[in-house]
Amino acid sequence: MPTSELPPRALESMTRAQLDRHRRITDAVIELVAEVGPDALQMRDVTARSGVSLGTIYRYFSSKEHLLAAAVADWQERLTRRVVAEMQTGRGRALAGTTAEERVLRYAQRELRAFQRNPQFARLAVALVSSADPYASEMIARMQASSDEAMAALMHGMPDDDVRTIRVAVQAVVLTGLMSWVTGRKAWPDAFADLERVTRRVFAGT
Repeated sequence: MPTSELPPRALESMTRAQLDRHRRITDAVIELVAEVGPDALQMRDVTARSGVSLGTIYRYFSSKEHLLAAAVADWQERLTRRVVAEMQTGRGRALAGTTAEERVLRYAQRELRAFQRNPQFARLAVALVSSADPYASEMIARMQASSDEAMAALMHGMPDDDVRTIRVAVQAVVLTGLMSWVTGRKAWPDAFADLERVTRRVFAGT
């Protein structure tokens, strides 16, 4: 993703109406990426789907690459928010009855399965991680914070040092599996097997 000289508008500086437009834009991109893929995505299609003019879109995102980065970050954040929310529901109560090890493993497996079902987002996420664009780094930080929140909720009550160690190890094996699949070096069953092996080993060592 090329570095742009025009930074996108920061979320923290937006009004409620601007945040709503921002969400409509990223919603449209998420839908279009799932339908046609990032390479075939056209800005005029984003305009038509979101109802936001092209000029306004460029006030929020300085390039198509920035827009795609924000969309994949939003997509990943929605997954982690669903996991945290489920902890407060009937399904969440069932999860709460399991060990922290099982909760973390199920969460990480769900994350990998989400990428498996949506390979366009898997490729976008890997491109984002590999990018030197400052905005890509900002989006990676957003995704990291969202994942950290979910993992902390799943390991509530455990010592902070153990939570940090487990979180780093599990997140690393998820990313490695994702990158290995995207680059054709590993099949999904092997990625899932690595995830379970590492998760169980790191919990056993805490």
